[in-house]
Amino acid sequence: MLQSTLKAAVSFEGIGVHSGNPCRITVCPRDENGVAFRTKKDSIEALYNMASETTMCTKLSGANGSSVSTIEHLSSAMYGLGITGAVVDVEGDEIPILDGSALPFVEAFLATGIEQLSHRRRVCKLMKPVKVQDGKKWASLTPADSFSINIKCDFTQKGLKTDPMRFDFSKDNFLKEIAPARTFGFFADMDFLRKNNLASGASLENTLVFDDKGNPLNENGLRLPNEPIRHKILDVIGDLSLIGGAIMARFDAFCPSHKLNNQIVFALFENKDNFEMID
Repeated sequence: MLQSTLKAAVSFEGIGVHSGNPCRITVCPRDENGVAFRTKKDSIEALYNMASETTMCTKLSGANGSSVSTIEHLSSAMYGLGITGAVVDVEGDEIPILDGSALPFVEAFLATGIEQLSHRRRVCKLMKPVKVQDGKKWASLTPADSFSINIKCDFTQKGLKTDPMRFDFSKDNFLKEIAPARTFGFFADMDFLRKNNLASGASLENTLVFDDKGNPLNENGLRLPNEPIRHKILDVIGDLSLIGGAIMARFDAFCPSHKLNNQIVFALFENKDNFEMID
């Protein structure tokens, strides 16, 4: 398994789904392992211990005070395509939401081209199970010979029925089953979110919105069956990519969140006996 990067730089611009502010990024090739977000003040490595906030998104912060929010869709797209090296130049405080999924990133990266490097990719192999819990919500990692995700969510109080889903990671599976799944929310929550400076840039153009009976308000409805769970899987992939290598483990969760995703990675690295990092 070799590292890879983009053949050329590619830019994206739009608004931040939470800030509502205009933002622009340029994803550049990097001939070494790891993704770095470069602001005017900092170069912030895309690693779990750089996460400073995990409410409704994953936010990374640097030593000199700058930060980048909502990195998970971009990170998921890069992990899904096996892009291990990149420098992301950031103008603004958030990654543009685009259509709310990883698909615009994926399509642009494939059009630009991906170049395989000569260095071997780092692999994080789980050796012992780890688990974290937040009330009724929980997440766990279990040793396995490949990367898979098994998720169950409960949105019944919101009127939305969702089925559990297991996803066996591969590039092709990611492209077909996960990348198009959009971020989602509930119309009844919008006032609360905006009063708390969240979802200020959310609209039907970038968010799958459900009414109190679980019906999508978007004109064309769902892109994929069980789209909310698929987007949860998209977020898990983006957040777990902050491990800093390919993942060899099974992830299970009930009602996962960015907070739980980050906590499970911290729990993984708390004990050196929990994992083996293979270069």
